[in-house]
Amino acid sequence: MEKFGVIFDMDGTIIDNMPYHLQAYRVFNERHGVEMGDEEFLKQTSGKTNDDIMRLLFGSDLSAEDIATLANEKESLYRELYRSHVALSKGLDSLFARLRAKDVPLCVGSSAPDENIDLVLDGLNIRGYFKAVINSSQVKNGKPHPEVFLKAAAAMGLAPAQCVVVEDAVAGIEAAHNAGMKVIAIAQIMSRKALAKADMVINDFTEVSVETFEQLLVKTQGI
Repeated sequence: MEKFGVIFDMDGTIIDNMPYHLQAYRVFNERHGVEMGDEEFLKQTSGKTNDDIMRLLFGSDLSAEDIATLANEKESLYRELYRSHVALSKGLDSLFARLRAKDVPLCVGSSAPDENIDLVLDGLNIRGYFKAVINSSQVKNGKPHPEVFLKAAAAMGLAPAQCVVVEDAVAGIEAAHNAGMKVIAIAQIMSRKALAKADMVINDFTEVSVETFEQLLVKTQGI
């Protein structure tokens, strides 16, 4: 098997934290008079950067300063709610250990800001698993644009066809395919039906092995 790498989204993937984001947005949206139900909110915003989300909620004419202020307010709410609940998604600790044992390079490719990523990677002491971390501060274009995943592949020294993305959002699935990568979707917050365009859909990481990634690449890319 030719060398391959795995790119993990963070929110809703490495951690099952989307209920806390939704809770933070409920408070935030109420403060600012935004009316949008949870299902519609997830459909419109999952996988996107704060810049894109704030423009969606408040209009495209927002200044960069306004976006930063609003995004900081929301993310501070989220971290306050989630900090005492940080935990890896089911089965992921074992999967990380098996991937490391096989010398499979890993990278984070997330739309989250630095502070949220630090909370998870340092709080769970898992930063050492990743060869690189690519986040919203390092890209100009949010998902479904492929930029974050292409940068992650480059950081691992791999071609896009050598990478499998693990995601939880429709925009992330589209971004992975736009990057020329295969994608496994985890149905922690969105339904399996909503994630059906992924190359494989799982309920949790107990369903995934190193061989799962190998077989997916062999089957779909001919590596």
